[in-house]
Amino acid sequence: MNLSKEKRLFLGGTLSRDFKVRNLLKFLFGGFGYGLIEVIWRGYTHPSMVITGGLCFSMICAINGKLSERSLLIRSAACTLGVTAMEFCVGILVNRIFQMSVWDYSDKWLNLFGQICPLYSVFWFGLCLLLSFMLSGIRLSVISPNFQK
Repeated sequence: MNLSKEKRLFLGGTLSRDFKVRNLLKFLFGGFGYGLIEVIWRGYTHPSMVITGGLCFSMICAINGKLSERSLLIRSAACTLGVTAMEFCVGILVNRIFQMSVWDYSDKWLNLFGQICPLYSVFWFGLCLLLSFMLSGIRLSVISPNFQK
């Protein structure tokens, strides 16, 4: 039976060193990139945000790879939904359960439990649009070996 790398991972198989390095690079790029954006935006960041940024960028790369035949706007919208969902889940964990008070959008219009709001989803869409555009032009194996324009 010939299974994809993702299915072998799910079934407990081994992954190549190349696959691990690519994913580590995506995670580090996203984590440090998001941390930098947050420091520029509000003057500081939190370690949980660096981890979240790494996970989000890895997800953005995966979504762009899977939806490579779709329009830039569709890919960006899908990425925005993913990032917003990740922000909500991390927010519930770090802000509500662990009570770390990393951020609070309670004063924002249509916020959900103070963790997400439409305003920041619009910002995420802009960032996802830029990243999706850049990823559509990058065909290096570091990003995704199976990515097609």
